[in-house]
Amino acid sequence: MRHRGLATRVAGVMGLGLLLVGVACGSGAAEADTQTTASSGPAQEIKVSMGDFFYDPKDISVEAGRVRFLLSNVGKTAHRFAVTGEGVKASSRNVGAGRESTLEVDLRPGTYKMGCTLGDHEARGSVGIIIVK
Repeated sequence: MRHRGLATRVAGVMGLGLLLVGVACGSGAAEADTQTTASSGPAQEIKVSMGDFFYDPKDISVEAGRVRFLLSNVGKTAHRFAVTGEGVKASSRNVGAGRESTLEVDLRPGTYKMGCTLGDHEARGSVGIIIVK
């Protein structure tokens, strides 16, 4: 009888351990997911040049769904590409001068703002609009 109680306790501790591992893995995945959101199907790819201080193109029109922004910093300073609106708040990492990066997001129909969230870059012209149909 004593062994059965011990076996039950060991099984309970192991179950708790697995739960904690699952929670830890889940939280790491959420943090790593700042640049990508899950969706099925192929992503639309949009090239965006980031300069001092502009985005080219400044206005983007895409279909609803997964969009992968191919970012190229053609400026002499670091920039960032952020998309906000319609419940979305996503941002690339800092992209150094001459570097490239990507940002992939799921977008529903609506109007979104794109902008560089570094310093005063938005005020200086690193902004634009994304229209999603």
